[in-house]
Amino acid sequence: MPFSLIHPAGSATQTASAWPATATAADAGLAHLAELLAEAGVTAVPAAGALAAPGLAAGPGDTAGIRVRTTSNPPHALYVIAAGHLTPHVDSASAFAHLHPLIEAAGRPCDGCGAEAYKPCNPNCLPDPTTD
Repeated sequence: MPFSLIHPAGSATQTASAWPATATAADAGLAHLAELLAEAGVTAVPAAGALAAPGLAAGPGDTAGIRVRTTSNPPHALYVIAAGHLTPHVDSASAFAHLHPLIEAAGRPCDGCGAEAYKPCNPNCLPDPTTD
């Protein structure tokens, strides 16, 4: 599956020093993101250089869940992978802010397929066009 790169608002003007200086710093950011997600009630599954939130969907019909990765090569960042898009973030706060609307949406039942709050939508779920 090809990924498209999405840059968060304002990132085009960021200097290189804003990004984590080392892979270790990016991994620390990933660990902090896991803590933020846990505080928000999201189950996060850590792995080496990665974090998976299988219960957090990028939208209706997304059954893959959200993943966040770091790299061992520059630019070190937290890369949020959701619905085929790769979005780099300079720190855990930025990545969490990106994920926050998805966390809020997970707390509501789906009008498209009727999935309960905090349950994944059925595959091929389409949102109710009256709720957009």
